[in-house]
Amino acid sequence: MAKYSSAKVAAFGKLNLMLDIVGINADGYHELETVMQSVSLFDTLDMQINNTGENKIICEKAGFPCDSSNLIWKAVAAFEHYTGLKTGGITASVDKQLPSMAGMAGGSADCAATLCALDAMFDTNLKKVQLCEIGVGLGADVPFCIVGGTQLCRGVGEKMTALSMPRCAFVVVKPDLSISTPAAFKKYDSLTNVPKCDTKAFVSRLNKGDIKGMCGKMFNALEYAANEEEIETAKKKLLDAGALGALMTGSGSAVFGVFENPGKAQAALEKIKNDYPQAWICNPVSAGTQIISLG
Repeated sequence: MAKYSSAKVAAFGKLNLMLDIVGINADGYHELETVMQSVSLFDTLDMQINNTGENKIICEKAGFPCDSSNLIWKAVAAFEHYTGLKTGGITASVDKQLPSMAGMAGGSADCAATLCALDAMFDTNLKKVQLCEIGVGLGADVPFCIVGGTQLCRGVGEKMTALSMPRCAFVVVKPDLSISTPAAFKKYDSLTNVPKCDTKAFVSRLNKGDIKGMCGKMFNALEYAANEEEIETAKKKLLDAGALGALMTGSGSAVFGVFENPGKAQAALEKIKNDYPQAWICNPVSAGTQIISLG
């Protein structure tokens, strides 16, 4: 039986501060080395037990899938399977702020938030490692979105080492372009002589709080697969607006610039906002999800 019949939860997005592809495992999945950072742009999920035995997703965002293909729906089923509990049917109302097909883990963040909300509602007291065991079967970014903060992620993204993020701010823009993650990895596999990231140097500068040094070592192998003029243009505009570094996140198409403080980020946003209707200022956050209320 549930302890709470409802929960409101924030699902924070992520940025890849660096991303390298280091191999392919026995299952055919790409092995990664990537540093992911949770950011203050988030979706809000209102979860309610509806006692109909059916799950329902409500979202006003055009194109948002509200059927069983959605990771929210799959997370409910996976939670029931792992715990042996029956939820009775969940209605999830989603305030969608994270952009889709942008490399910010919008679907994975919602999935992670669903698992954390159900854990709280049903008082199952699952440890983060247990929630990650459920999440990794649903998507490579889900374990990170459960743990959040600043993490060096290896494997397909499930092997995490906590890092220290210096104070900074991000301006994130989404060009009028969407990139399919499977297509991006397939294109990458066809490339030759793609440069490699110096992960050790990047992590060293990050942990020392050397924000400028970190920016000098940012790298995303999937930018070479994207090979889109809009990505390079967005990076240049962010750099011209004062960013210490700029990079595409994940498989794209969102691009972010790193700034020393929110004031400089705001000044940069004013310079470029007419070029990018979808643009946000974000700060680093230390969690992947946050329970806002239980009732």
